[in-house]
Amino acid sequence: MSTGTRRADWIPKQHGAWAMLAVPFVAGVILTGGSWRQVPLGLFWLAGYLAFYAGGVWVRARRRARYRPPLIGYAALAAVLGVVVMATSTHLVVWLPGYAVLAAASLWFSSRRRDRALANDAVTMLGACLFCLVTYQAGFGSADAAWSSRPAADHAVAVAVLCFGYFFGTALYVKTLIRERTSAAYRQASIGYHAAWTLLWTAAALLPSAPVSAGVSAMGWPVAAFFAVLTARAAALAGRRIRPMHVGLGEIAACVVLLILVARWQ
Repeated sequence: MSTGTRRADWIPKQHGAWAMLAVPFVAGVILTGGSWRQVPLGLFWLAGYLAFYAGGVWVRARRRARYRPPLIGYAALAAVLGVVVMATSTHLVVWLPGYAVLAAASLWFSSRRRDRALANDAVTMLGACLFCLVTYQAGFGSADAAWSSRPAADHAVAVAVLCFGYFFGTALYVKTLIRERTSAAYRQASIGYHAAWTLLWTAAALLPSAPVSAGVSAMGWPVAAFFAVLTARAAALAGRRIRPMHVGLGEIAACVVLLILVARWQ
């Protein structure tokens, strides 16, 4: 086996996952103004993702020895960083059971080589977007302090929902450009999904007393406009031949806009 091949085994090939990894974490930092506790948490999040990815590859490859070193290496690093996180933010332990369930579900898809199934996308995106709330909670000294703080806690939940709405929509949209480019069903699902989120945030703007979140109405119109643009994009570009690099650049731009919206929410 060449050195290049061995090195490639350590590097995730799912380029779109980096945005899904970074945006919820950065959003959580923005919501709290930043805390030193979020530094080891961010490093753990990165190492945990690398270990999770390596585990998925190993399971999908029927536990071939070639894929074991990245799994062991990243898992060991994640374990060390996890100890640091637990030592500095013990109250985050409440999130472990939920993430264990989500990781097990996604690895089940990997074991059946169904990593690209839409259901698996939903599972991994749910885990990624919930990390916005983990990061938010890490910015406080305790869970009680985090979730009794109003309207900050309400904003955090709304931002996590916003992140999931965006990223799951991206999964549908990207499929209409690549793997499901000729599928009318996926095209309709992508357009309908983004249109539904546009209507949801429009309703939030019109109904300031809606239980979505205290203060969510203040960002209802900007977020509704954001999803309206995504709806138009889904309708205009579905089925077209677009280079993956250009698709990625478009998603980077959308992620930047999303984080700007989160920052303005404060």
